[in-house]
Amino acid sequence: MYLEKLKYFIDLVQTGSFTKAGKKNFVSQTSITQQIRLLETHFACQLIDRTTIPVKPTEAGKLLYQEALQLMQQYERLTQRMSDYNEQKNRIRIEYTSIMDTQLFSQLIQDKKLEQENILLDIEKVSLKGVAENLVNHRYDAAISFDSEFFEEKQIKTLPLYYGDYCAVIGKKHPFFEKESLSLEELYSQPIIMLSPETIGKSYYLMLENALQDGYAPNIAKVTDDIETEIFLIQNSELIGFFPENYPLIAEDMELKSLPLQDSHHQFEIVLAYLATEQNPTVQRLLNLLKNGGNGG
Repeated sequence: MYLEKLKYFIDLVQTGSFTKAGKKNFVSQTSITQQIRLLETHFACQLIDRTTIPVKPTEAGKLLYQEALQLMQQYERLTQRMSDYNEQKNRIRIEYTSIMDTQLFSQLIQDKKLEQENILLDIEKVSLKGVAENLVNHRYDAAISFDSEFFEEKQIKTLPLYYGDYCAVIGKKHPFFEKESLSLEELYSQPIIMLSPETIGKSYYLMLENALQDGYAPNIAKVTDDIETEIFLIQNSELIGFFPENYPLIAEDMELKSLPLQDSHHQFEIVLAYLATEQNPTVQRLLNLLKNGGNGG
């Protein structure tokens, strides 16, 4: 390959030594000498003045040196652009709606050989309400969120990742704080705080449906737009909030307690969602990895 010969020639001109050029390229001095002679034969002129120490290019060699430098720079740019193309081709844009989504997903893929499968992930947090619309409009290749956000979305398929239960979260001021679990009667006798439909989308209405399946109409005393406010109000009042089990923002030092619900329909499913018409081979490879690995729960 003449690119390799030109690389040897450039290094020879820059080092002024066949030996140093050989060391720079991890080949012998003899190999450098042979390759330079092949170049001289190809261009039918002498390129290196071997009578001087260090060796120097002839006039023809100076011309070749300048042109070879430009050619090598162009080749390096081409190599980088092709590398960028392949990287982009193997990149999947994934939206998620909660820190819990990414933690569960990370656990599922930690033993998968993503590098061997040439899968690169771009992960970005989005609003729960718009997660399905983002997929339909091709803003992302896949989404990790509650399955309820994709109900009635015929264009979207889902792959189950994790099943779990909702818990009642209460603060230290609540009279139920010493309990280990709550009955449905206890739960629905208390004022409840929820995130707004504008924040959690269809999950809000699913929570209402689950309560009705439990046989109760929930006493929703407060609706807020962000989780920080919800946690603050739970900490400093007798309001009860709904959170997925093992939710990472609920910690003992926050003086909050997560209580399991007895015989409740308040359950959730985390899924990987994607378009039914998805043709991206990298997305298909990721789906196959997850399907072969089994589901959490």
